[in-house]
Formats: sequence, structure tokens, C-alpha cells
Amino acid sequence: MIKSIFLSFILLCSLVSFAQDDLLNMLEEEVAQETTSEKVTATFKGKKLINANTIETTKKKTLEFNITHRFGDMLIGKAEGHHSLWGLDNATNIRFSFDYGLTDRISIGVGRSKTQEHIDGNIKYRFLDQKTGGMPISAAYYANIAVAAVAKIPEDKFVNRLSYVHQLIIASKLSNAISLEILPTLVHRNFVDKRNVHPENGSTDENDLFALGFAGRFKISKRTAFVVDYFLPFSEFRDSRNNYYDALGVGIEIETGGHVFHINVTNSAGIIENDFLPYTNSAWDKGEYKLGFNISRVFSF
Repeated sequence: MIKSIFLSFILLCSLVSFAQDDLLNMLEEEVAQETTSEKVTATFKGKKLINANTIETTKKKTLEFNITHRFGDMLIGKAEGHHSLWGLDNATNIRFSFDYGLTDRISIGVGRSKTQEHIDGNIKYRFLDQKTGGMPISAAYYANIAVAAVAKIPEDKFVNRLSYVHQLIIASKLSNAISLEILPTLVHRNFVDKRNVHPENGSTDENDLFALGFAGRFKISKRTAFVVDYFLPFSEFRDSRNNYYDALGVGIEIETGGHVFHINVTNSAGIIENDFLPYTNSAWDKGEYKLGFNISRVFSF
């Protein structure tokens, strides 16, 4: 009897000891995971791909100068294409912009576009970081306000020249080679011409336009990558029957020291969301795509 009790006591102590060891091992693994969990960096190499903003913000006390250029329609296979050197004779749109990092998470910027002589100011706030072994996504909020200096506005009221963008950027670096993001976007224009009626469904333009953007970066080599972005507007007024098309861009990204250079082709003449989401009137299947480039240079203070 005493031997049985003694053996039971020894067995119980052993089980408790094993349980404690297992618990300590689990705690040590959790601490190790927390210790090795780091913020994912360089999800994208620049603040923009082709049309889409990226999750990246300008670093603190850093100034970034950007040039975005769109040539004319290439019109491959058509006589007009040869005469315009496949659009290189024309400059459909050009934008110069400066972005400055207030903190590593918050950047502000200003820009000027050729189309409608848009002058815009923007802010981007990265409020969530992807972590290795932890948070699988990063997220940022982007907003801008733009004034169309030469738009034809009835009564010529300044307030009717204004448009706004609110955008949520959700991104994930799936691997060193693949980065993806989704961009729910709202464009609000203070003035739209309600006299324009869709020829088939009878719909009219709306002040608020919601769109969903998708973007991806696929690394090819150490300094080059394939990039693509696409925006789908949700509007009965904006479809191909009414000569409106979704903005689609594809390109190659090249990193050279302090420069990030994109060579791209897109059907969008507009560069900022206030322009390319409501007003893309060019179709890929008609050869109405444009060669363009984005280039940026960073200056640290």
C-alpha cells in the first residue's frame, strides 16, 4: 500500500515537472517569436507604381522630387502612330511633385499637372506595419485636394474647381519577390455636369465616385521588377458605351542608386486620382495606350 502511494506520488511529480517544462518551452518560443518579429520594409521601392500610390511614405527629414510623364497614344498598327512616332511627339500629361517626410510614417506633398493645370496637395499616413511572423499586412491612409485651374466651370466659382480623394492602401509583401496591394478609393468632385446623360441607361454623372484599385510588384532581378496596377470604378455612367474605360498600367521598375525609374504603358492620360479615375477615355483595344515614365530622386537633410 505504502509502495503504491509512493509510486503514485513519484509519477505525479514527474507529470507536473514535464508540464512545467512544456509550459516554459512554450513561453520561451513565444518570447523568441516576439523578439524576432520585425517590421517588413521595402514592400515597394517608390511612393507610386504607375497610377497607384504605394504603401511607402517619404522618410523623416527627406525630400523626394518626382517627375511623371505621359506621351501620346501609341496607335500601334495605325498610320497615325507612325506620324507621331508612336506618341513620342506628344506630351499628353506631365506632373512635377515634391514630397517631404514629417515623420517616418507621415509625408506631405504638392504637385502640378499639365491636364487641367491641376495643382494638388496630399498627405499619406502609414498607420499599420507588416511584421515578420506577426501582422500580415501594412496599411496607410492617403488624401488629397486638387484645384483645376483651367477647367470650364459654369459661373466660374472657385469652389467648383475643387476635387478630393480619400484612399485606403492595404499592402502585403508576400515574399522578397512579390508585393501586392488593394486600394479602396473615393473621389469627390464639387462640380459635375448633370446635363450629360448616358446614351443607353439614362444615368448621369455623380459627385462621388468609388473605385477599387489593385497593384502588384514582381521582382525580376536585384534591381528590376515588373509592375502593374488597375482601377475599377463603380458607376453606371462610366462604361465603354459612354466612352469611359478602366485605367490599366503595366511597366518595368529599375532601381539605380538614389533613383527609382519606371517605364510604363497605360491607357490613362491622367496622373492623379482626381483625373484618371473619372476621365480615362482611352481604350487598350483601340491602341490608345501611352508610353510613360516615373522617376524620383531623394534628398536627405
